[in-house]
Amino acid sequence: MQGKNRDLSTLSETIEPAPQTVDEAIAVRARAVVAAHARDGDDQRLLLALLGLAPTAE
Repeated sequence: MQGKNRDLSTLSETIEPAPQTVDEAIAVRARAVVAAHARDGDDQRLLLALLGLAPTAE
């Protein structure tokens, strides 16, 4: 699979987080895809944050 050697260390410097909210059904699917393809917990947290789908502290 392509992309296995991707370097995400500079991703947050090149992509701005998504400002708008998304439909909950789309958010659920996006979280599942990120969880399935993230290399580790840090990778998953970074990708979810950039998609605007990271859990919020209440």
